Amino acid sequence: MKRLLPLLAVAALVAVPAASATRAGGSVPVLHKGKLVVAFGDAAPGFTEYKLHGQKITNPKGYEVDLAKDIAAALHLTPEWIYSPWTGLFAPGTKKFDISFQEATITAQRKKTVDFTGSYMNANQGVLMSKTAPVPHSLADLKRLQTCAQDQTTGLQYIEDQLKPTKRPLTYPTTTAAYQAVANGTCQAFVLDVPLILLEKKSAPSKYGPVAGQIVTHEQYGAVLAKGSKLTPIVDNVIKHLTKNGTIAKLQKKWFKISFTAIPTLK
Repeated sequence: MKRLLPLLAVAALVAVPAASATRAGGSVPVLHKGKLVVAFGDAAPGFTEYKLHGQKITNPKGYEVDLAKDIAAALHLTPEWIYSPWTGLFAPGTKKFDISFQEATITAQRKKTVDFTGSYMNANQGVLMSKTAPVPHSLADLKRLQTCAQDQTTGLQYIEDQLKPTKRPLTYPTTTAAYQAVANGTCQAFVLDVPLILLEKKSAPSKYGPVAGQIVTHEQYGAVLAKGSKLTPIVDNVIKHLTKNGTIAKLQKKWFKISFTAIPTLK
């Protein structure tokens, strides 16, 4: 499973006090003085939920929102929320945000075009079932089903490179579209991060079949910044500090009142 390893496992990092990450007078290298422009992608229960008006996000709540607020506070900045689609998150070039939280797994390929902070969460891949599909009890069972995934995700990469199912996986640009495909039975098994599918199932239990299990991939989520951003080491130090002082563990406990480690492992 992409098991959320003990939530403080990230803390093998040497923390630097958050106050040392910024200077008096607000000289943090951000797009707009005094503001931290934070981008979110598709809403995800527990992580980020909000109301969307154009590209502006209002009333956001969730683990990543609270984490972004704590980072902004440490840097003496006011957070400003915007929407940024997943499909362009790893594109090279400038960004309309200072930092983005989208449950993005840190990979060497992605680091070629964007910066990542250190991990703020660990996870594995999971399998969310349609109500009409037979529940797999092994990876061999899963290979025979109609799988699906979101474009440009490590879930899709796992299906294509390692699972290699008998049927070509269906792909969708957003999690919303993929969840709808599972709900209507077009997709029998959606492969996505365990925390995301487990919290989605919890939020709408009648729409889906069970979470069949998780697949060990040992992934880590990092916040995304433009490649070469001067803000990256500053935010990274804040995240290290929030990990060491227990803030991140408290936020995860607050928002994820569910045991990710209890999900069985598919082998």
